[in-house]
Amino acid sequence: MKFFNFFFFKDSRKQVLKKIHESAQQAYNKGYVFLKMQMFEECIGACDVAEKLWHEEADMLISQGDYETAKRSKINLINTLSCKSYANYMLGRYDTSIELLDKILEMFPDDPESIFRKGFVLYKSKRYDEALSFLENALAICKEFPEAWYCKGSVLRELENYDAALEAFDNSISYSKPLNYKFPRFAWISLTSSSKIKIDSAEAWYCKGEIFFRQKKYEKALEAFSKALEIKPEFIDAVKFRDIVLQQLDKDRISN
Repeated sequence: MKFFNFFFFKDSRKQVLKKIHESAQQAYNKGYVFLKMQMFEECIGACDVAEKLWHEEADMLISQGDYETAKRSKINLINTLSCKSYANYMLGRYDTSIELLDKILEMFPDDPESIFRKGFVLYKSKRYDEALSFLENALAICKEFPEAWYCKGSVLRELENYDAALEAFDNSISYSKPLNYKFPRFAWISLTSSSKIKIDSAEAWYCKGEIFFRQKKYEKALEAFSKALEIKPEFIDAVKFRDIVLQQLDKDRISN
């Protein structure tokens, strides 16, 4: 009888785990679709269900000593938390977004992308000193991280540390390269992919141009905006700013 019970309950646990896994995956998939459709409240609701189920699956697996499979459950949990964090960010709930990122960092404290995301949300919250600390931590782990360099440059620009900001934007441009898109990393920053299928360094060139304009280095500003438009010809803000620079250069020539 004990022999029979062992196999009976073992099969029963497998069925329960399978059901939990399938339900969690279904809820996460719904959340992902809602996120892509910019239905953020619906995304959060679906991810709430998925989060609870991934936790339940991981706990059951750990109780059975299946730590390797439990790790995969935690990866799924992290993807779900990341979706929720991004949805809350898009709804302007920055504190909630940060709290969810903190949950991820409790499990994986050295993950540069999660550290970067927290820095990015802190930047959007105008908590610049805190943001800078997290962005530098992300770059200490992963130097070739163009989004983090771009965000660091944006923070330094807000702090009016222009020389350091220009250096950060240069690094962002330098480390931009062909990217295999991996959701939701690319969605966390306002860089969009260029036709050259690389992280769009047009934004970094634009920011350099803006700094040069503030410094009244108009020739350098013109060069930067022109570089941005080489990469992204439809970049309307760069077109407008380049025209302002050209007008300023014309005024300077007339006055001289």
